[in-house]
Order: sequence, then C-alpha cells, then structure tokens
Amino acid sequence: MERGKFLDIVVCGPDMSGTNTQIKGLVKLFQSKGMKVRDLRGTEIDALFHTSLFKTINKNYFSYAEFFTDKSTTSEMREKFLGVAAGCLIGGGTNQDLRVASMMQNKVTSYIDPNSADVWIMEEPTKRGAGQVNRVIEQNRSAFNDELNPKAAAETHSVYRTDEFLRFRKPLRENNKIIIRSRSEESACYQRYNFFYLKKGVHKNYYLQLEGHKIAFANPPTNLFVVSGPKDWTVSDYLRLKQERSNGRDFDDHEKNASYQVLVNKRYATNWLEKLYKKGTKKYGGTMPEVTRFNLYDTEDEINRQMAEKISSLF
Repeated sequence: MERGKFLDIVVCGPDMSGTNTQIKGLVKLFQSKGMKVRDLRGTEIDALFHTSLFKTINKNYFSYAEFFTDKSTTSEMREKFLGVAAGCLIGGGTNQDLRVASMMQNKVTSYIDPNSADVWIMEEPTKRGAGQVNRVIEQNRSAFNDELNPKAAAETHSVYRTDEFLRFRKPLRENNKIIIRSRSEESACYQRYNFFYLKKGVHKNYYLQLEGHKIAFANPPTNLFVVSGPKDWTVSDYLRLKQERSNGRDFDDHEKNASYQVLVNKRYATNWLEKLYKKGTKKYGGTMPEVTRFNLYDTEDEINRQMAEKISSLF
C-alpha cells in the first residue's frame, strides 16, 4: 500500500453498533498487508509499553495485553516492566516526576517513536486522564447516586482531546501515519441538547467553544466510518439489538436508556453529523471528513468487506 499523507479514520455509531469488532477487522486487514499495527488503547500503562524504555520487548507485540498474555513472557519479564512503569507513574527511584508516554521528545514524557508502527489504534473516551473520568463517572452517574450530565461529559471529553492530540495524534499526523479511532468529537451525538430526549444537553455554540473541541475541529478525522441503524430506528429495535449483543455484559447509564440511544442513532444516521462537522471545521479551519455509512444489521463479514473496499480506495 502506498499513500501520500496521513489517514485519521474514525469508526463510530451508537452503543451496540459493534465498534470494537469493526476495529478488529481493520487491524487484521492492515496486518494482512504486511503493515505494523500497534494499539494505544487502554491506560497509561498500556501506552508506556510502547515507549523506547521497553524497545527490547515491545517491538514484536501489538499491545501490552498481547505481551502480558503471551506464553513465552515470563513472570520476571512482567514484573520488570510493571516495576519500571510504576516508577514512571508514581515516582520513586530515578523517576521522581510523573513521566507519562507521548510521541514528543521532551523532558516531561517518555518517548514513543511514531515510526515504530505504520498504523496506530486509539479510542474515545480514553482510559487515561480525563477520558477515565468519562468512563468511570460520566457514563455511570447512577452508581454515584447522580444522573446523566451531558455538560460535564462534554467538558471532560474536551480536556482529553487536547491531551491525546498533543501527545499522540499531532505527531502521528505529522509523520503521515494511519490512525484508527473508535469514536471522536462526533460523540457530540451523545451530548447535544434535544427538547424531547436530552433537555440537559449542551447547546451547539457552547460545545464548539470548548478548548479541546477547537483543536478537534481544526484537526478532524479524514474519514468517518459510521455504523448505525436506519434513521427511523425505534426503542424496541434498540432493545432487541441490545438483547442479542449483550453477552452478559454490564450496561452503563447510556446503554440503559433506550430513548436516548434512539436519539443518538438518528443523529449518526442523518445529516446531523455532517452539519456538526461543517459548522466546526468552518469555524476553526479544518477540512470536512468524508463520511461513509454502513448498516449495523449487516453481518460482521459483510461490514469488514465493505470497510476493506473503502480503505483500498483511500490508497
């Protein structure tokens, strides 16, 4: 595969649309082309695994999880990695200051070479920094005797977007790498005001003026792969899908609210999404991403085939 610039591809859709499954398909696609793929999803520990501190052990692995579960990885190797990583994150020994990972060579972070892979996998919300706040608090307010707060969610999403862009996305784009992300600033579908279903949602101008969103719309994805149901999806449609795909998982507050999911799906399935990007990119000087839609009721193999076909057209 040859190309002249970076690709920043976002796979997105309402809950139960199969984002993780689709990203697995894209990982296999790029690996089948002989491209090196690395996984930046996860916590600070997962990111630190890819740094030059561990170049003797990380070069053959897709992720820290793959390294940890590999039968050839000894307990001594695991303990050595975790010991150094813990020193980076909590201080002690020669690491007195916090040393999280980044792809910038500076004095405050541990360096990941963006050229150590061709394709990098990312996620939103992240499981580090403000993204962790989203996953633990904002998606599970009921666990803390509180209720959904889209304004707080929009604000914390904005914070980690600044973090992830400066640490990872900016250098990856500058080095013409391929980024595959699950969701992005289009998660506004979950946070923006709606009179009937999301009265506590944030209004468009407030959403766009948050600092992380200024960065996001100035540097948007090149492509959105949207997997959704039809625009007239109903509550019963969502509940049926959730039952089919739950596999015993625990549901967060977003997934429990069927009417909310119907609203989110409608935004993904219509030009609401294009209007969001048109407004944001025009305001901050970014380029409109290309939107390609897929039917979440198609089989996994069929969606993989369609995505592979689209990827091929981008090279």
